[in-house]
Amino acid sequence: MRRVIFVLADGLRPDAISRERMPTLSVLRDGFTHAPIATTIRPSATVAALASLATGVSPETHRLIEPGLGFLPRLRTLRPVARELARSGVETVIATGELAPGALPIAWALAATAGARRIVAAGKHAGETAHTAHRLYLEGGEGLVFVYLPDCDRAGHAHGWMSEPYLDATRHVDAAIQTLAMHASDALLIITADHGGGGVRHDDHDEPHPVNDAIPLVFAGPRVTRRHRLPLPVSILDLPPTILWWFGCEVPACYEGQPLYDAFECAEAAEPVPA
Repeated sequence: MRRVIFVLADGLRPDAISRERMPTLSVLRDGFTHAPIATTIRPSATVAALASLATGVSPETHRLIEPGLGFLPRLRTLRPVARELARSGVETVIATGELAPGALPIAWALAATAGARRIVAAGKHAGETAHTAHRLYLEGGEGLVFVYLPDCDRAGHAHGWMSEPYLDATRHVDAAIQTLAMHASDALLIITADHGGGGVRHDDHDEPHPVNDAIPLVFAGPRVTRRHRLPLPVSILDLPPTILWWFGCEVPACYEGQPLYDAFECAEAAEPVPA
């Protein structure tokens, strides 16, 4: 049975990860596979990155840059990951931190149109959201659990990237990852971010800058290559096809990334991971 827990730590910079602040993520990074050179899309904004993760295409193609429902008609013309998984009987559920009252209906409309079965918004901090995701994982069978942790981004905008409140948020995120890492024996765990921050302005991330574009990317779990660094630069656009490949689903030709075969022990075969 194939299962994936996908953790998106909004605004987590790779250089914020250390054994002192984020021991769990550091151990996973060093013990399994990570990408030293991983970047998000441009613009390096949350909405654009989430849309790219959902659809497998760049903002130039999906054109979702700002929040809102105007994107819904176009979403139906694309091939979202969750919809592709659903065709193979694989369910997608989403756990996110608390959303503003007006934001949840919009989030649900977008998620449902993209093919997700359920979205649960719970938790004022990453630890609470992780426990919700843990519960959803235990309730489900084969499928994808997408976990959105906004803590670092909120602290970065409020106090600046790499400020003490921001670094404190990374500790909360690491505690959340620890809760989910217990499933790495039977699920593929993917941990990444949608953007960095502080490259041009200390409290923002939208402008083109290497620090804003750089993201962490860690794979852990069964059949993931141990103590391995991906040798080439990778993009956030490589994650949607990797997820479909892992579940044995066909990758749509319109997707703009490639499965990251080299992260897995079965890479040489370039075949779907066996159940």
